[in-house]
Amino acid sequence: MSTIQSRNEQVLEPVELPRHRRVLQESGPAAGRISGINHLVLFTRDMNEGVRFYRDLLGLRVVRTIRFTPTPEGLRSAAHHSSGLAVSSADPSSVSANMTVRQVFFEMGNGELFSLYETPAVSKQPPAPIVSVLWPAHGTSQWVRPVEPQKLDHMAFDVPTQADVVWFREHLLSNGIAVSDVSERKGANNTHRFISSIYFSDPSGNPLEISSWNKQDVAWQSYDYSDWFMDDDPVPALLENAPSEPQTLMPRWVHASGK
Repeated sequence: MSTIQSRNEQVLEPVELPRHRRVLQESGPAAGRISGINHLVLFTRDMNEGVRFYRDLLGLRVVRTIRFTPTPEGLRSAAHHSSGLAVSSADPSSVSANMTVRQVFFEMGNGELFSLYETPAVSKQPPAPIVSVLWPAHGTSQWVRPVEPQKLDHMAFDVPTQADVVWFREHLLSNGIAVSDVSERKGANNTHRFISSIYFSDPSGNPLEISSWNKQDVAWQSYDYSDWFMDDDPVPALLENAPSEPQTLMPRWVHASGK
């Protein structure tokens, strides 16, 4: 069964859920301990282009810069690299890279950072994201067909409202950036709610997205979040030890925005 609570705490009648929507959402002693993303790292061919794109166009604040070689000796010699004292030459790595890397950290907000690595080895034509059809067609010539998935497919920045998504689309277009139309995930008659997004790329071909939950919308308070479990053949781990009468959990930000 699933019990969905509205904003005024009224309890609706229990609804029988199909098996694939009875997902065990939390388990283990680490549940709730991770509070967000500390930082993400992408590659850039040209740090000058990267800085001008992420600082000047997307508005992120530069908070840290460094240059180092990602070998034990290189990390120890980088005066302020956080790994310097943690790396020992007694622990050699057979896959460590011997190249000079520049790194710049940008602040996204809420204590979350985004970082760029610049190194000569960055591909001039990286693999496309798996769902490349979401990106504007006239911008896909910078990619090649993916032979295998990358370590990171694409990255989405968060903005507070739907209006911010629209603003960024107009802002990017006015600066000559190929950007998709706004992708609305609402389902028929607004029955399946999710994020709204736009899709574009940085000068190095890193696939990017700007999305919003539009958290101020009070309809999130009574939404049936079990509707998000759409894979009708989920992997066993999602259903193992699930209670016979699960209560679908709201995302934590819904509780916060409803206060």
